[in-house]
Amino acid sequence: MQDQKQPLFSPAGIGPAVKHLTVSGPAHRLVGAESARLGLTRTEYADAAIRYFAERSLNPVEAQAREGQLIMAEVKRLGDRVFSYLQEQERGLLLEMVRSQLRQQAVQEQTLRVVENLLAPEGGEPLHKIQRKNQERIAEATAAGLAALNIKSLTKQPGNGK
Repeated sequence: MQDQKQPLFSPAGIGPAVKHLTVSGPAHRLVGAESARLGLTRTEYADAAIRYFAERSLNPVEAQAREGQLIMAEVKRLGDRVFSYLQEQERGLLLEMVRSQLRQQAVQEQTLRVVENLLAPEGGEPLHKIQRKNQERIAEATAAGLAALNIKSLTKQPGNGK
């Protein structure tokens, strides 16, 4: 593992003295290939790799298991975000469907009132007055229907962060 070059850096408190370390043949080939790819000496590469694991208190033998845990945590976080987005979309769609249904029901009721008024023997009110009243009643009926529902469960709660 020893190269002829002196390391470009040395950890604080440790002189440029180089110690020898025995590694397996495959690990030695990997160190050589990766250090050459990065333009480092084998010593620089090994020093950096050892410091990486030591400074993070990581067990290099369990690195793949830890990576799997990190990946699973990220997948869960992304899944939660997607689920939250879908819930928000459903709330918006459901609220619009309820509004539409309530408005349709109110229109039908007011239409029946218009027909009853027009068919009344005394002739009923003039049509424009009936239409104005009906529009007001439709708006009131729709608002009352929405108020009667638990709209809090359909709309986004302020301050809950979701």
